[in-house]
Amino acid sequence: MSIPNELITLSKQTESILGPPFEWCHIPNGMVKLLDASDYEGTTGGAYQVADFAIGKYLITNAPYEIFINHPNGFRDLQWWNYSPQAIQWRKDHPNPKPTAFAGANLPCTRVSWFDSVAFCNWLSIELAATIRLPTELEWQRAAVGDSGWAYPWGNELDETRANFGNRVGKVSVVGSFPDGQSPFGVMDMIGNLWEWCLTTWGADSTDLSGYTYRSIRGGAWNVSNSEYLRAIDRGEGHSPRGRLNDCGFRIVLQYQ
Repeated sequence: MSIPNELITLSKQTESILGPPFEWCHIPNGMVKLLDASDYEGTTGGAYQVADFAIGKYLITNAPYEIFINHPNGFRDLQWWNYSPQAIQWRKDHPNPKPTAFAGANLPCTRVSWFDSVAFCNWLSIELAATIRLPTELEWQRAAVGDSGWAYPWGNELDETRANFGNRVGKVSVVGSFPDGQSPFGVMDMIGNLWEWCLTTWGADSTDLSGYTYRSIRGGAWNVSNSEYLRAIDRGEGHSPRGRLNDCGFRIVLQYQ
């Protein structure tokens, strides 16, 4: 794969499966400095090198998740949860998806557990013949602020014109509604709108898919007012993979081969 030239083609292929809007954003390799989160049962942080990858420009919205639900080989197929005994048990205990909290094709999808988010990625990997997964915590932060050193994707001051937060809208907003809040790499809505599931376990920096270990979530949400929690560099939160929340969703990563 020639990167990032083939991303244009891959964006079109992915959009043909999931529907518009969809676009992959190339994230070049570089350093990420994680804050010390040991006071919140997280890791001590530090500086880490991250390889090239691509990430979805937008959060996964209701429309593509409905495609997964209704696809003949989608949600009804247990194989997508076959990555851990806990995931299989989750799927057996929850044979039906929970309706999203906010209806609308281009609104980000809510009430999707971490287990189901990973299953969506596994399904799309087969459909696209590529490796699709959730971002690690390191990848998420790199996509949000890059080498800027900023607290937020646009700078060091929280700006209500650049993101949906503080319950001002009262719900999620259509993805891409705050173009001035995009990250240095053009990724939208990384602050506010929804907390975002990461692949990484909270407190261990592991990407092991097994167990009920809490998973990192990043970025704040539409109902979060605290400026510290809304920082792209903040690490104060983890959540059970079983959570199906009104203020949490996900975006996807394309792992380069």
